[in-house]
Amino acid sequence: MALKGMRTSFGIRFKFIFMMALLGFIALVGIGYGAYTFSMQNSMKDADTKAKMMEAYIKAGRAYFMKEQRPLVNALVEADRFYPELQSGFGITRRIMDQVQGEELYGFQFKQASLVPHHPPNMADSFEEKIIKQFQDGKMREQSGIMEKENGEPFYYRSRPIKMAGESCLRCHKNPADAPKDLIELYGTNGFDKKFKSGDIFAAYLVYIPLGPAIEAAKLQATILFGGGASILLIGLLSIYLFLDIRIVKPLMELSSRTQEVSVGRNLEKSLLSGKMKDEVEVLARSIDRLRISLVKMLKRRKND
Repeated sequence: MALKGMRTSFGIRFKFIFMMALLGFIALVGIGYGAYTFSMQNSMKDADTKAKMMEAYIKAGRAYFMKEQRPLVNALVEADRFYPELQSGFGITRRIMDQVQGEELYGFQFKQASLVPHHPPNMADSFEEKIIKQFQDGKMREQSGIMEKENGEPFYYRSRPIKMAGESCLRCHKNPADAPKDLIELYGTNGFDKKFKSGDIFAAYLVYIPLGPAIEAAKLQATILFGGGASILLIGLLSIYLFLDIRIVKPLMELSSRTQEVSVGRNLEKSLLSGKMKDEVEVLARSIDRLRISLVKMLKRRKND
């Protein structure tokens, strides 16, 4: 009952403004969400493009190393010597990407994640291990998506598998007895697996593109649009309120007051029209005023009779 009484006590002005405010708020939420979603989609496309560029560079560099550089270096270096700066595809790629990340692409991350690495920092974490095992199962040839690091920072990632390219790879990864002595001195006997054979997938390239700045930028853009839209909505509602008050509510209240006077027989000779009444309100006032005139004429005839 209280709620019903509250609804009936609200005037047409409040009801109209409330409805406009509700619709405007829904529209603003939709616009803000749409802006955030659109911005994030563009950020994902941008992140994917950057990741593909890094991936293409890594792939091309490794292919050049395996086909051109490594055979020449191996021919010049003694069999038991091992220089990771010259003979390790992993080592060369990692050192190059470390410099790129530090100087040109701060926040970007590149990792050659392995299940059995020589270099301990290359050990795959639980997320990377899952990806490598999916590659091994033959479920997919590449992966990409959004993930979070342990600290909660979001990243866009792309990944491709790494295979044993042949005997040159197996020599350094299968049996410690066949590996260069320098390799054993550098890394010990970790990173070997006698089950390895040519073509096996044992690692994966992973490129991580930070999404934190993109997410913050998307939130800021959505907030600005929402805040700007809310300001415009408030100004619009205030303008509508004043318009309704001046052009509709006040003239109607004046007409109602004059009509009540007429109903009790006061100021019957005074017209109900005023300069404030415009449009449909004026039409209504003229109709009621004609009724007043008819009432006055009827009372005069009765008085004369």
